[in-house]
Amino acid sequence: MIWQEYSRQLQEVLALDGSPVGVSFSDVPASNGKENRIMPCTAIYQAARKGFTFNICAENCTCPGGLTSLGLSIPTPEKAALTKKFLIEGEKFISCNASFFRMRSLSQGQPPFGVSKYVVIGPLETFELKPDLVLFLCNPGQASRLVLLSTYETGIPLKAQLSGSTCSGAITQPLSKGRVNVTFIDPSSRHLVKGFKDSDLIFSVPFFNVRSIIESIPLSTAGTAQPGMGYKEIIKD
Repeated sequence: MIWQEYSRQLQEVLALDGSPVGVSFSDVPASNGKENRIMPCTAIYQAARKGFTFNICAENCTCPGGLTSLGLSIPTPEKAALTKKFLIEGEKFISCNASFFRMRSLSQGQPPFGVSKYVVIGPLETFELKPDLVLFLCNPGQASRLVLLSTYETGIPLKAQLSGSTCSGAITQPLSKGRVNVTFIDPSSRHLVKGFKDSDLIFSVPFFNVRSIIESIPLSTAGTAQPGMGYKEIIKD
């Protein structure tokens, strides 16, 4: 499958610590997917660094916020109130009810309620289903190359929404807006998923943009191309 070949190229060119991660919204589970109880941010980490695939659904997603962000369950008023209380008094990520309202109302992405029964998350190199998104668990240097490769063909600047939960930034935003997004991995995810490095971030790309990245690799110095000019030719003493 073409995305599995893409995975090998991207892993080699970017020197990734692990695999790019495929995300697919599907009404059927992947045959190689685990169905144990898990948080979406844990699934992303284990897909990238451990090589596991997960079939996440309403019954096995253990994170209430993740259930909503992935569109697997519409929260009841009671659950919504508890989430608000947790963000303000538990995690202390926002200051008050008004801040919570603004965070929700001004968010650029909308959860994909009713889109599918399963959200399949797994390493792209063994991914069975055509992915909707490709996620890169990478460092800032690798992300800077992905920014250039993502814009090489079009020249259109990237627009990212950096606030919000890890699964919202990595999955909800790029899925609903159809464009690249970056998340720095929220502090709760970093606390609960011990394997994340301080230097890790998640660069998320809609699958329909991945072909352009692949085709840009041999053409751009962000990929494998050699410079056509030296810095000394343009930098004056």
